[in-house]
Amino acid sequence: MAELSLRALRLFLATRGMKDSYDDLNFTCQSLSKIHAATLIVYGDRDFLYPVEIGVQMYRAIPNAALWVVPNGGYGPVFLHAAGPFVKTTLAFFGK
Repeated sequence: MAELSLRALRLFLATRGMKDSYDDLNFTCQSLSKIHAATLIVYGDRDFLYPVEIGVQMYRAIPNAALWVVPNGGYGPVFLHAAGPFVKTTLAFFGK
């Protein structure tokens, strides 16, 4: 069990470290600009892993994109308190 906890900690620390480095991201603004599908980008304004600026850059790069920054939302802001608003926002975005 301790080995699993150590691996989980290592994974968390490696993922957390990505917030300080844009070198390991697999996408660029140029590659994102090729997306032509309607795209809803959802970001928590308190995401402890990835700064919201990444979401803003994605929004600017993807044509027909919309950006919803979830107030007081952390990583995975579509869960817990924002689940209801996420469903409403998503349905509105896709015109349902």
